[in-house]
Amino acid sequence: MRIPAYAVLVVSLALMLGCGGGSTDRPAPATGTLSLRLGSDSLPGYSSVVVGVEKVEASTDGSNWTTLGNVQKTVDLVALQNGNSVSLLAATTVTPTTFNQFRITWAKVNYQSAISVPAYTIATGGAQQVLTMPTTSSVSGPVTVGSNGAVVAQIMLSGLQAVQTRAGLGATFLAQGAAYDLAASARVTGRLLDGTSPLVGAEVFAETVDGLGVATLQRRAFTDGTGTYVLEGLPLGFVYEVVSQPAGASSSYPATAATPVNATKATTYTANLAFSSPVTPGSLTLTLTPASTATQGTWGELRQAVATGTSGSQILIVRSQTAATLAANDQVLFQGLTPGFYGVTAQRSAAGAAPVMKTGTQVLVNAGGLPSAATLSFP
Repeated sequence: MRIPAYAVLVVSLALMLGCGGGSTDRPAPATGTLSLRLGSDSLPGYSSVVVGVEKVEASTDGSNWTTLGNVQKTVDLVALQNGNSVSLLAATTVTPTTFNQFRITWAKVNYQSAISVPAYTIATGGAQQVLTMPTTSSVSGPVTVGSNGAVVAQIMLSGLQAVQTRAGLGATFLAQGAAYDLAASARVTGRLLDGTSPLVGAEVFAETVDGLGVATLQRRAFTDGTGTYVLEGLPLGFVYEVVSQPAGASSSYPATAATPVNATKATTYTANLAFSSPVTPGSLTLTLTPASTATQGTWGELRQAVATGTSGSQILIVRSQTAATLAANDQVLFQGLTPGFYGVTAQRSAAGAAPVMKTGTQVLVNAGGLPSAATLSFP
């Protein structure tokens, strides 16, 4: 039987297509890789804040989420401050895009040990407390992964309202944060010394000051055993004031700031701070009314005029501490304060919302004796 010519042509085309012939070959879609780390600000008052991460997702628009990976890891946030971090995800293949938000699902089990408590805190004095966690927490980007790009990003959790202690409810985790491409952000490091002696456990702040002269705390860390600090994940294009007021149980140093750091490049800047002549400290109790609700975080701040090198002086935050929620009010006890006048402010924020600031009058702190007091009221 004779096979028609058109049938032979059809069979030939089919074989070509089946074997990948013809013009149907297409290049594989472009991809990049994203590695993700987790870091944290310093958390005053705690020797451990243990939490578990179940999984991490990313979104371009805040509505549609892509799972980057199941993490299943328990970490101590206190160990992640001062330039330390932990890997959440190794190089993960993603479609090139800009991720504007990341979402952490917190673990309901403890992957670090066999204990049944998935999250807890240990205060500096040694008391342990169960930490109530939200189901998820979202942080903003952006983090851009290009075609064939290999990006290492870090989620930095804020210490402004990380752990809120509430009357009758224990401790609640409210930390916010942001995600940064580490190759496109700055870091500042340096040492705090009294002569040649390192100042250990001193909290260091990186702040920006707006056109009205209002300082906002951007990053915080405690110095290590050599007096060294690291403030990382700092967005470019800002001038950062680096300030500290080291204090111990029986002595305190006047607040000192470094020459402002103009973070124009993704590099490491150095800002050392020198101190001398510690003095007998005083304290101040700040009362905030009414008490914050279960969805609010509240913290108090003390501000002073501090010389900042050749640029004169700025009103900078020298202390920042999360409030403890009592039955009828919130309260912050600032200890180890160098005697002098302090501007008192407080901020309160619902989860994910911009904080509301309240400002009081100048308060004089004396050496030793009874603590000074101030009260601020939120609407």
